[in-house]
Amino acid sequence: MNRPRLTVDANCIINLFDLESGSATSVEELRALVRYAMEGKVEIAVTTRLEADLLRDRNEARRQPLLDTLNMFPVVSTVARWDVSRWDDDLWVDDRTARLNEEIQQILSPGLTAADPRYSNKINDIDHLTGHVIDGRDIFITDDKGILRRRDQLRNGPGILVMTPAQALSHVDQIALRSGPRTLPTEGLSPRYHSRALRGRVTFDYTNNNHSYALGEGQHLFETKWTKASNTAIHAYSDGASIDALALARGAERISDVTDAESYDFSSRVRTPRLGEVVIWRNVNGLYGATHVLAITDDTRGAESNELTFEYVLLPDGSRDFSRS
Repeated sequence: MNRPRLTVDANCIINLFDLESGSATSVEELRALVRYAMEGKVEIAVTTRLEADLLRDRNEARRQPLLDTLNMFPVVSTVARWDVSRWDDDLWVDDRTARLNEEIQQILSPGLTAADPRYSNKINDIDHLTGHVIDGRDIFITDDKGILRRRDQLRNGPGILVMTPAQALSHVDQIALRSGPRTLPTEGLSPRYHSRALRGRVTFDYTNNNHSYALGEGQHLFETKWTKASNTAIHAYSDGASIDALALARGAERISDVTDAESYDFSSRVRTPRLGEVVIWRNVNGLYGATHVLAITDDTRGAESNELTFEYVLLPDGSRDFSRS
């Protein structure tokens, strides 16, 4: 699976590693995320501003132990500031980075000046988020209520996805669940509308069986779904419980023309292949199948029945190349 790249805010590090605190929040969720990182399922990093935050911690007894935890995580750079950054740690600001930093400041602390008694803390929050974006990371994790109140603005503006530790853990749990191979139940599937082979040719009435026809079994199950469009095109849907997404393989005249299934656009629930076109299906185990539409009949256009004929190939090994099929 693609590992989510998480950036952890300073408050989360303090909550996680200040073992004497009686008020720390999200400790169990943060520990679970660290376990995911140790298992290689996520990547957790902090920005260079974490050190600056910890150096100003008024609790002297915990300051050095918390600083020592920095060695546990990759550290990503943010914008360079005098009296804060160390040489070679941070990045000199270009126009793009300056605009990004200003945009985040206008969302979190509009009108901020050096006279603000919490100026350093607020600037560090802004720089944490800037470093997160510069490094192209996926989720910024925080328990900071000020940042969380502005999560919608941060997402709609600079495109920063902000979550609490609990929300991030739930998100990662779902990714882990989808990425683990699952044997999908076939007991309830009608044998008349199910081909268990990894390749073959199918003809069926697409108005029956809730418009569904199942291919494969176990981890390799693909529950395809189709509805009427015309006698030259048909609608295909990703609604089957075993289907994660589908795509139209534009330009492919046969299944073997598809050399990289992942290169197509899987962003829509429904696609409408025409005769001769190929649909790529991705199931919930991340496996790929392909269907080549060969014939369509439509009883509203002169035919006696509603039938779809397609040939198909399923790739059971996790590969994306159908060229040898």
